[in-house]
Amino acid sequence: MTILDWFFIISLSLASIGLVFSGISFYLMAQTKKALKKVKRTKVSKKKRKQKKSKVKKMMQKSKKQRNWGMALVILFLFSGFAAGYSLYYQAMHLSQKDSKAVVQGYYLMDNLEKELKTAKTTENDVKSGKNIKLLAGQLSSYGIYKATIRNSETGQKKLNKYYKSMKELGINLSSQPNDFFKNETLLTEFETDLTAVKKNHEEVVRYFNINKNALVNKK
Repeated sequence: MTILDWFFIISLSLASIGLVFSGISFYLMAQTKKALKKVKRTKVSKKKRKQKKSKVKKMMQKSKKQRNWGMALVILFLFSGFAAGYSLYYQAMHLSQKDSKAVVQGYYLMDNLEKELKTAKTTENDVKSGKNIKLLAGQLSSYGIYKATIRNSETGQKKLNKYYKSMKELGINLSSQPNDFFKNETLLTEFETDLTAVKKNHEEVVRYFNINKNALVNKK
């Protein structure tokens, strides 16, 4: 499990403890106040008035202590509950380490594939261009193993999985072509169009998860 997973579990546990024990504290306070009223109504002789007064004082102190504990536990419940909720929200709106690495690598692969396709139009070394494109195609195909984490929001999962699927399909389609497919201008144009569509899916992921584009460039 990740640090955020542990943070959520601990926060949720503390919130549960705060809720349960604050309830117990306020229940005990109510019982103490009930007993206090009963003691105050009880008539005693002059000899026992001092004893009664001492008992009332102790019960009031006990009630106050129970109230303070209850309030402290309520604060623990609220703070821990907020922390647990924020942890879930953060994970829903941010990429996991695995997904983040995949998106960064995807940016690198698309950038290099775009360059290779442009180079292929004028290259004199068909073999080298073909090998480079096939190598990138194999890496793109590997995106078939990726799947968005369930911790992400439903929308985030859809955008990520759509992106992963488009990367995989582009890679598989490129891999199935002959090494010199780029000599066919029509076919080359089709793949450039497919790459543009994949880049669009990538941009949607970047916007949704608020990824810093400069950070992507720097991680290349």
